[in-house]
Amino acid sequence: MKKTAFTILRVLITAILLYIIFRNLNFAQLKSSLYSLKLIPYAIAVLLIIGNTFLLTERVHVLFSVFKNRPSYFKTLKYYLIGLFFNQTLPTSIGGDSIKGYFLGKDVGDIAGGIIITFIDRVIGVITMLFYLFIAILIGGYRILQGKEFFYLLAIVILIIISVILLFSHRFSRFFYSLTFKKVEHKFKFLHQVKEAYKFFLSTKKEKKIYMLSFINSIFAQILLVVAVYFVSISLGINIHLLDYFIIMPIIFIVSMIPISIGGFGVREGVFVYILGRYGVSSEKALSLSLLFIIIFIVISIIGGVSYLTLHKEKGAINGK
Repeated sequence: MKKTAFTILRVLITAILLYIIFRNLNFAQLKSSLYSLKLIPYAIAVLLIIGNTFLLTERVHVLFSVFKNRPSYFKTLKYYLIGLFFNQTLPTSIGGDSIKGYFLGKDVGDIAGGIIITFIDRVIGVITMLFYLFIAILIGGYRILQGKEFFYLLAIVILIIISVILLFSHRFSRFFYSLTFKKVEHKFKFLHQVKEAYKFFLSTKKEKKIYMLSFINSIFAQILLVVAVYFVSISLGINIHLLDYFIIMPIIFIVSMIPISIGGFGVREGVFVYILGRYGVSSEKALSLSLLFIIIFIVISIIGGVSYLTLHKEKGAINGK
């Protein structure tokens, strides 16, 4: 019942956010912006996102090396696309990461461990975004951030990075848990999942090579993603420096992960319109950029939807026998 209510709430929030964005748009300009799309830069963006998909699949595949009988790369790719399908297209409160982790965990004989690994995979992705956000702010933060914004965002990113580093320490993690986590864990279910994931991480922390390879893989994957957005913007005639996207996109990606809308719709578009508006980009072009970017993921995720249906048909045929 709670899950149904939360799903309905997310649908409503998505609808409200999209209504707020679309009500002040000039639809003739939006149509013109989409029709003026340059195909070659957009095709390059598509190829970069396909490359990003393969790299992120490899990141998951590497992480599953903590299990002796990890799934093949092909199976990991199939389950990754299934997870992407659920994340992008369906109004469900069950995250695509959990579904991906379930199937992978089932393959290795440890469903709970599989789900935890996919949670760790997501955390590595966020850490990577923060890492290159930090570098980009240092190199060119002044290009987008005004006055105190530069120092506030830099301070927040540094604080988060230091916190992540400290969490690698058993002593600090025990102190942090007893000081804060233990007191509120029983009130929020997801905190228990976070604790279990962290315990699993600590138990596999000796596998430093695996985590280091995953992090390096993640850096290249995220770079491809940011460069892909840059090429989508070129295809629309938006003139923003590539370096700026290394500041813009981590903010958009992280905000879009807040689970208040379906697949980040509405939230992502609103942030695109707001941030790009500071560069003088019209709402119509900013929205076009967001839509053309996410359409690539939706098309790719359809492969995951087909794989999911095929998986169920195969299971049905086996059970029928």
